[in-house]
Order: sequence, then C-alpha cells, then structure tokens
Amino acid sequence: MSISLLVVGHANTGKTSLIRTLLRQQSFGEISNQAGTTRHVESAVLTLAGQTLLTLTDTPGFEDSIGLWEARQKAPFAAYQGADWITPFCQSHLANDEFEQEAKILKQLDRCDIILYVVDIRQAPLGKYLDELTLLASASKPIVPILNFSAAPSAHLEAWRKVLAARHLHAVVRYDSVAFYFEDEKRLYQSLQSLMPDHYNDIDALLKSREEAAQSRRSAAIELLANLQIKAASSRKRCAQHPPLASDMSEFENQIRRLESQFIRALLQLYAFREEDVLPDNFSIQSGAWQQDIFALDTLKEWGLNTGASAMTGAAIGAGIDVMTGGLSLGAATTIGAILGASWQTSRHYKDTLKSKLTGRHYLCVEPATLGVLCLRGLALIGHLDQRGHASQQAYYLDTTALNNTASDKKEAQEKHVKRLIETLTPIWKNAQQHPEWASQELAADHASKQALIQVLTDTLPQTNQSKRTT
Repeated sequence: MSISLLVVGHANTGKTSLIRTLLRQQSFGEISNQAGTTRHVESAVLTLAGQTLLTLTDTPGFEDSIGLWEARQKAPFAAYQGADWITPFCQSHLANDEFEQEAKILKQLDRCDIILYVVDIRQAPLGKYLDELTLLASASKPIVPILNFSAAPSAHLEAWRKVLAARHLHAVVRYDSVAFYFEDEKRLYQSLQSLMPDHYNDIDALLKSREEAAQSRRSAAIELLANLQIKAASSRKRCAQHPPLASDMSEFENQIRRLESQFIRALLQLYAFREEDVLPDNFSIQSGAWQQDIFALDTLKEWGLNTGASAMTGAAIGAGIDVMTGGLSLGAATTIGAILGASWQTSRHYKDTLKSKLTGRHYLCVEPATLGVLCLRGLALIGHLDQRGHASQQAYYLDTTALNNTASDKKEAQEKHVKRLIETLTPIWKNAQQHPEWASQELAADHASKQALIQVLTDTLPQTNQSKRTT
C-alpha cells in the first residue's frame, strides 16, 4: 500500500513544480507565473519494480485562507472539534461559492497520510500563511513544510523557521524545484521514513534506486561527451588545396556543429528535458590542415621512434619512395624509410599522414582550441542538467563562456584548471586524429582511448559545477 502525499500551499508557491521535479516529468500539471494556475486536483504515482510507493496529489492554492479561518470560527462550524468541522463545511454552500478552491483541498485531507506544505521562502510569513497552517493542523495529519525556492539566499528563511518551530514543525525540508539538489530530495524521503516507519524499507529502496539512477545518468552523460570528443577529433575533410576554400571550411564547421547538436539532443533525452530547454550558440570553430611535419624531430619523438637503427633498416624503403615520388630529397626519403622501417604497426598507424605528405593532399581537422571548447561546453551542460529541476521554465544558454563566470579571485585557478585539462586531453585527441574511421564508428565501452577520455571527464566534472547550495 502506497503513502499518500497531499501537496498544499498558498497559490503560486510551486506545488506543481515540486511534483514535476519529484516525478522527473515536465508534462505533469500546468505551470505559470500567474497565481491560481492549478484549478483542480490531480494525482501521480512514484513506482519501483511495478509497485506504487508514493501517491502525490496536487491541489489548488489557498486563495482566501484568512476568510476561511474566520468562517471556521463562526456557527455552525465553531461547535466542532478537531477535524470534525471539515465534512460539514464541504457540504455547505460556502464550499460551492467563495471557498470553492479551498474546499477542494479540505476534501482531500482525510484521504492523505502526510501533508506537504509548500512555502515560497522568497515571501515573508504573513498572517494568511499562518492561518493556512492552523487550518491544516486541525486535520490531525503529519505536516512536512517544504521550503521551496531555497537555492538562493532568502532574508525570510530564519523567520519561517521560527514560525514553523512555534507550531512544533521542526522537520522542515529545504528544496528547490527549479535548481535541483539530490541531497534535498534525500532529506525529504528521510522525513517520510520517520513519519511512516512501517514503510521505511520501501522508501529506502526508492531512495537507493533514485541515487543509482542519478549516478547511471551521469555516467551515460560522460560517455556521450567522450563520444563527441572522439568523433570531433577524428573528423576530417579532404581539400583540394591549402589554404582550403571557404566552402570547404563552412562544410567542415557545420559537420562539427552537427556533432555537438546530436550530443545535446541525446543528453536532453537522457535527462528527460525538451530541446527548447537549451539554446546553444554557433561558436567559432578553429580548424587547420591535418598534416604533421613528419620530418620534424618533435614528431619523431612523439611517435617514439629511434631513427638510429631504424634508419639503416629503412634505407632501402626510403630509396624506393625517393624514386617513386621523384621530388623528395634523398634525406627526406630516408627519414620516411626510417619511419616505415621502424615497425610495420607504426607504418600502418601513420600511413595516412605519410600518404598525405607525399601526395600533397590536405585534410581539415579540428584544432585543440575548439576541442577544448566542445569539452568545456559539454561538461557545463552536464553539470547544469544534473541540477536542473523539471519545473524550470528558463532555457539554459550554452555559450562559449559557460565555465568562465567565476569570481575574479578564482579566475586564475579556473584558468589553470582548464589548461591542465586541455594538456591532459591533447594526446588523446592526437591519437583520435590518426583514426579517421572513428568518426563513423561507436567505439566499444572498453576501448582504451574512450576509457582514458571517460576517466579524465569523470575526474573533471565535479569541479565544473559552479552553483553550490548556500548554507
């Protein structure tokens, strides 16, 4: 048997928003900045393994709690004790006239196990809110105050705590249905466990399931970002000349932007958000010719080649290339031979590099600066969706400075962190650049390059979450 939670509060305090975030569904109910948006009672359930654990019932907001409290104190309702006045009141003409919305709430009180009283702590605890608490207390049901919109500091927080404590409501839960924090939801479930001990194990199982789902979602998001990085780094476009034509550049840039758009759509689907919840901008994509100078000493060292012994064994191959190309110097051809002679695997691995150098072909590729921007934008978006409530109505603007809005005293540390990240990722990007086939493949989860990327992104992501709850 499930626990029935009745979500109540003054008009426009975020009751429907709370349920949307708990359900992870944007489709529940209707949300608006206008008061009185919810005009009827609506329920939804939270299930685990096919079993309904929680029933959440949304209600219209109190519109005239002061008038309702005054009516409660007048005849004939003043003669009733405790919750006995509620049924006669709901059967009276008042419930169909001036207190029609309030009556919809009162009719649900005897059907619920726990009342979740939603408070907008951006508002001071005025008399109308105190009357609501008094009316709800008369139902003799446990009340859990939900301090909504608590992600930002509020001058009224302590006043609300004192008011609630005076009514013996000490187990309050800070929450925010727009800027979501899993620890807040955890405390809500723990409050339910203390009030409904017979359901302790069921709620504990639900809590663990939610925590595992959040971790699984985060891991899947990081893998999506790793896939984007690999595909972008391994993408190339063959050009007939260098510098490339403007049409070649435009086509290649659009190819990379499509990769990011596909990543964003997959990420939104993973977190159960809509495409309109994120507004990306068309940042500038830097690209260059995919041609390493195979005669540079640094390149040889990067490939781990010892040109001493290899040069001798590869000399014959080098001479053959010299004859074939007819334009390279003997020294250049011998160096190529040294590379080819170093090992068969090396020659296979870098055959495209050698081929492009010998034939004069040019390939556009994504430069590290752009790969770094793609990585930082992806990390910022994952961090945002981790903390985005499903009641949020404001679109997230994913711009090129998504991770640069830190305070000036922390900017230097942030810049050093970004520099270290890019330095760590650059060898992985270079490796992907040598594998153009990866651009059209999905690498296995245990692929070495993919695993290396995932590990770096996992270690980095906690540091990219700029928004932290204020205490």
